[in-house]
Amino acid sequence: MIPISLTGRILKGRYCILEKIAEGGEGDIYLARDMELGTLWAVKELPLEKKREAKLLRLLGHQGLPRMMDYLEKEEHCYLVMEYIKGKNLEEWIKEGKVFSPEEILKIGVETAEILKYLHHCTPPVFYGDLKPGNLMLTETGRLYLIDFGSAVFGHGQEQNVCLGTRGYAAPEQYRGRITAVSDIYALGKTLDRLMGKRRIFYFMKCPELFLVIKKCCMQKEDFRFQNAEEAEKRLSCILKDLKTGKTKGLYAFLGAFAVFCLCSVLILPLLSSEKEPDFQTALSKVTEIYYRKEFQEAEEEERRGICEKLETKLQKLLRLYKKEEEQRRLLLLLAVNEEYQKDMERAEEYYRQLLLYEPEYREGYTEYGMFLWKKGETEKSRKLLKEFEEKEEKGKLDGVSTENEKVWKERVYGEKE
Repeated sequence: MIPISLTGRILKGRYCILEKIAEGGEGDIYLARDMELGTLWAVKELPLEKKREAKLLRLLGHQGLPRMMDYLEKEEHCYLVMEYIKGKNLEEWIKEGKVFSPEEILKIGVETAEILKYLHHCTPPVFYGDLKPGNLMLTETGRLYLIDFGSAVFGHGQEQNVCLGTRGYAAPEQYRGRITAVSDIYALGKTLDRLMGKRRIFYFMKCPELFLVIKKCCMQKEDFRFQNAEEAEKRLSCILKDLKTGKTKGLYAFLGAFAVFCLCSVLILPLLSSEKEPDFQTALSKVTEIYYRKEFQEAEEEERRGICEKLETKLQKLLRLYKKEEEQRRLLLLLAVNEEYQKDMERAEEYYRQLLLYEPEYREGYTEYGMFLWKKGETEKSRKLLKEFEEKEEKGKLDGVSTENEKVWKERVYGEKE
């Protein structure tokens, strides 16, 4: 389907669309003039099934969030009329060559943590889910806004089936379909790290405490991170205050300790452990070979489930160790198949959906998920997925090669139509 531009159209007899100002995975954003008030608004166009974002924004009110002014639905889309923020997101500033000072990075960190604190204290709490430089708008006057709530979820003390996010910023638990307040803390650390760019050594020399904060935010284990946004905000505020007042107490002691640590890492640790991580294929084979053993093939259902649970733990460990794109793809696919062996179709679907969320161009991922849905009897969902697959294929947005399963999938869907 060819996307139709809204430019020149008038919505609700009031909002005249002037131009498209941004494109996103969830929907496009347009600049509109209010024909009654003469003011400018930002209008976000979303598929009707995505109107959850509008419901969420209506409940929020914070100076660091864009205000939602109006809402309307028309045909298959809904439109969010929001405060127009004149500025650029942090990713755009970075790509244009802007160098953020340590003070600016800390200020952004404090303000972002303050916004997260507000969201996490809502009733129910709101977990943002996709914090990154591209979702933080910085105006020319220095005001910071958190935008795009397409990935946000309400926290009800339960795991979420699907958690959106961006690779490189999403916390490890989000890959397992779970999100909490500390998941946003992880993304905060990754965001601040991105703002430092290639000047990390300079920033380390000037403000080593900032590195410790980022390190704590980005710990793999949730219990080792800041446990709430207040803690992170308070620590960042203290560092910013010390930096402004010129306090550098403990800097050289810190650098000396760090130098000793580095020396130990280089000279001593290799002697303590000469064993290297095996290459990915070797590590994976040690896990997958179990599927082909006689004891697995002939195991009773309960016994097979126990084996699969152990295999899931091993595959999750590999997912944390091996970070290359193709490695992550294969592991997520195997995790889904492993759940199918256990007949846990709900959990298997979570892995398939996570795979496509983080690897939306993965051809085989679409194929296996489509076949999975078909086997479950969810033919309509499989058909919709095939339509999405073919649209991406037509635009050249898929990578990988066709498989026999892809052919079978298409034959089954088209055969059902006939």
